[in-house]
Amino acid sequence: MHKRIRNIAEFLFFQSPQLSNTSIEQHFQNKAILITGATFGIGEACATLLANTSCLLVLVARSTEKLELLQLQFEQLQCKVEIISADLYELTAAEHIFQHIKAKNLNIDIVIHNAGKSIQRSIWHALDRPQDIDRTIAINYINPAQLTRLLLPDLKNNQGQIIVVSTINAKLFAPPLWSSYQASKSAMQQWILAIQPELAAQQVHAGLVYLPLVRTRMIAPSKQYDRMPAMQVNDAAQAVLSCAIDHKRQWQPWWLGLASVFSGLFATPIYCFYKNYLKRKL
Repeated sequence: MHKRIRNIAEFLFFQSPQLSNTSIEQHFQNKAILITGATFGIGEACATLLANTSCLLVLVARSTEKLELLQLQFEQLQCKVEIISADLYELTAAEHIFQHIKAKNLNIDIVIHNAGKSIQRSIWHALDRPQDIDRTIAINYINPAQLTRLLLPDLKNNQGQIIVVSTINAKLFAPPLWSSYQASKSAMQQWILAIQPELAAQQVHAGLVYLPLVRTRMIAPSKQYDRMPAMQVNDAAQAVLSCAIDHKRQWQPWWLGLASVFSGLFATPIYCFYKNYLKRKL
C-alpha cells in the first residue's frame, strides 16, 4: 500500500518533460557541453542522454577512475569526451578547470552546473565543523560562479548557455538543520537571477532548474528519505536538458509556485512549528 501511494505521488508531483532523441540531437549537436558532478546522479544521467549526440562532452568530477570509465563507454557512441578531474570543494577548482580547458583549446558552448553537496546538521552540532560552511559554499556557489565568470567570453562569442541545477528549497521557507546547504544554493540562485538580464543582453542564456527531492546517492544514506516520494534521476536530467532546449529562465515542478505562496503566507506558523518541534529534538 505504501509503495502504491508513493508511486501515485511521484506520478502527480515529480514528473518532468519527456524529451525526444530528435530534440536533444537538434539542440546539442556540434556543441561543447561542460557538466560538473558528471560521474554520478543527475550529471551522469545528463551525459548519458547526450552521449548519442554528435557533441563534445567535457565531464568534470573528482573520481578520475569513474571519469575514464565513462569516457570509454560514451566514446563508443556518437559523442567525443574530454575529462577533467577536479575537487570542487577546493576554492582553486574553477581556475584549475579553466586552465585545462584553455590548454586543450576547448571552446565551451553550454555549462551545466550540477555538482553539489547537501548537509543536514543542526548548527548546535556543527560548532566545531567550519568545513560544513566552507565546503558547501565552495561547491554550491563559489566554484560555479567563478567558473561561469571565467567562461563568459567564450559563452558570449558562442551565444552560449548556463544551466544551474538548484533546489525547490531556494523558493520555500528556509528549513532548519540545512543552513549551509540553504545558504549556498540561495546564493547561487540570487547570483544567477541578478546577472540573467546582463547575460541576455549579450545573447547568453542562463536558466535555473528547481528540482524537488531526487533519488540519487546524495539521499541514499538518509533512512528518512527511503520511503518518501522523489523524482527519478533520469526525469531530473530531462528537466535540466529541457531548460536548455526551451531557453527557459527557470524550470520548476508545476506545484512550486503555489507552495512558494503558501510558504510566504504561513511563514510565522511554519516557524513556530519548527521551533516547538526542535525543542523536543535538540
